[in-house]
Amino acid sequence: MRLIDNWRSEMLRLHSTRTAIVSAAFWSAVGGGIMIWPALADHLPTGAYALGGVALSIAFGVARLLKQPGTEN
Repeated sequence: MRLIDNWRSEMLRLHSTRTAIVSAAFWSAVGGGIMIWPALADHLPTGAYALGGVALSIAFGVARLLKQPGTEN
């Protein structure tokens, strides 16, 4: 059995990779939601459509803010 010399570093690297994959999937879903949102206008009540639009706008703004230089950990 082979032991990992610096296992804490390996666990942090695995966690950061997993975080990157999850965040990429989340922001891809937000982008996809923005693309299909106009097609849902006839199928949703007006209030739900308006609230969903505001939620998508806020999520897209947060994504833009987090992509600013200096916000990486």
